[in-house]
Amino acid sequence: MNKRFLKDFQMLLLAILAIALTNCSGGGDDSESGGGETETNEFKIQRFTILAVSPKTNAGSEATYNWTAENVSSENYSLVNTTSKEALFAATIEGIYEFKVVITDKGTTQTKKVTITVATETKELKSYIAKVFEFKPAPGQFINDLPVANDGDSAERILTRANSYLAKKEGDLISLGAFGGYVVFGFDHSIVNIKGKRDFRVLGNAFWAQANPNPDATMRGGSSEAGVIMVSYDKNKNGLPDDEWYEIEGGGHKMEKTIHNYEITYYRPDPNKIPVPSGGTGTVLFTDIEYIYWKDNQGKDGYLTQNNAYNHSLDYWPKWLKNQASITFKGTCLPDNAVDESGTGSYFVQYAFLYGYADNAPNNDDDSGIDIEWAIDKNGNKIHLPGIDFVKVYNGLNQEAGWLGETSTEIMGATDLHLLGENIPTR
Repeated sequence: MNKRFLKDFQMLLLAILAIALTNCSGGGDDSESGGGETETNEFKIQRFTILAVSPKTNAGSEATYNWTAENVSSENYSLVNTTSKEALFAATIEGIYEFKVVITDKGTTQTKKVTITVATETKELKSYIAKVFEFKPAPGQFINDLPVANDGDSAERILTRANSYLAKKEGDLISLGAFGGYVVFGFDHSIVNIKGKRDFRVLGNAFWAQANPNPDATMRGGSSEAGVIMVSYDKNKNGLPDDEWYEIEGGGHKMEKTIHNYEITYYRPDPNKIPVPSGGTGTVLFTDIEYIYWKDNQGKDGYLTQNNAYNHSLDYWPKWLKNQASITFKGTCLPDNAVDESGTGSYFVQYAFLYGYADNAPNNDDDSGIDIEWAIDKNGNKIHLPGIDFVKVYNGLNQEAGWLGETSTEIMGATDLHLLGENIPTR
């Protein structure tokens, strides 16, 4: 009886010792208990691609996450949503990018490692526009000329023509007409949002005045017909611009006279109406100062003036919309920027907004470069995007400048600054 008791007591001591040794060993996987080797999650992508990455974990829905860079091949990458389980990553330089993810769940801390191998793309990427998805200009002097529109053309044919103008390395000008007219286009890759740098440029025909009559002008100006820029990334991966849009907040967005959620409707002119001429400037005559009627949601109305300048059609209404009685556009309306510096109507200067727009600064000017980090959501809140796949440009000005007519944004392409190797610091 005593021998059996002694044997049972010895077995109990061995069991207690085994449990103690197990507790001292730390239990193995650091991802769950804090000791040992950190679990690594591995991903592979090509350059200029947005990838959703997340660590494997059994953490609950209330867990918090914190991503930090540990060892990266280059600073030319983007990692956003760094306080969520799923982060979004993209890079412009091949190499290995390692990140640490600290997960806190009900007082327990887990540490994971995410390693992303970025490879060179298997096919050559285009630095310019790959496809035009929409082209809907407002009425204007050049909308039946840039691109050329003929009687009988359909909207589909005009879209194809706009695509042939823009989707190439050396693009041709298209006009967006008066306020609100827009174009939507995309690239064959994602333009990466690199921290501290401008990421892309929309090409226009802006230029600086060479002989401004005002010697005391403190701002740069000339022909600056600012187009507001919107961006989107292909979140649902269907290759179409049908995900949420974000607006680039440029230098004019917070100016006192800027109107957000502006809306304007243009009405097709009656071809049988009697024109109302009213003088002109030089050889340019105002053939009808009550040509195309418009009204907005600010209680104002007015007309687009028709002039007889040699370089455009006299038909300002889109020929492919000849049976449409009206057309409405919405967006951010920037303050008027055209000033008659001559005092006689002969020399208008359109002063540029500081940054953030299309056709606002010459194509070789740093301030024609756009930083994706300037994007805001529909409520005006800053949004951090990993990159973009699609761009929308619309005319952000509702003004006329004498014999120059309505201010109309023109664009002739867009480029990925990173793919071109252009390094422009952000503001």
